[in-house]
Amino acid sequence: MESFNFAVLTNDSWFLRIDPSLLGQMAIQWVNVIFLVFILSWLLYKPVRKFLNDRRERIEGELAKAAADMKEAEEQRAHYQNKLSAIAGEKEEILAAARKLAGEKEAEIIQAANGEASSIMERARLEIQREQEKAKDEMRTQIIQISALMAEQLLGEGMDEANKDKILDRAISELGDAVWKG
Repeated sequence: MESFNFAVLTNDSWFLRIDPSLLGQMAIQWVNVIFLVFILSWLLYKPVRKFLNDRRERIEGELAKAAADMKEAEEQRAHYQNKLSAIAGEKEEILAAARKLAGEKEAEIIQAANGEASSIMERARLEIQREQEKAKDEMRTQIIQISALMAEQLLGEGMDEANKDKILDRAISELGDAVWKG
């Protein structure tokens, strides 16, 4: 058999010469290639197909899981948003209650202070009244003492009884009126 010959085109030659043995070898190689393709596809088709299906299912599962995770994350975000809103409402309620309690405490403190001020004023008024009574009593005592001294002086000079009584009554009434009115 002759082999595949390449030749440069000369007077009677061909550039490419194809003999029957070359065609036979090419046919055998094509049959081998086709046979290998069928055998390999028959042997490898199911495992490759299974691998591709598994990969597609895994990717679809991951996409579904990602979508479920996104949905769950959105639900949790909404849940926490609702909790934050509830907390904000509760905070406002607590602040309102604290303001109300502070107002009540303020009113109680003011009322207690007013009561204490009234009590202090009443004690001061009573103390002033006692002091006035004490001063009146002291003045009466002094008036009586002065009257007694005047009476002694009048008695010592020899006044008659009518004049003495008259002078004593007049002194007591003048001094008494000034003390009791003041």
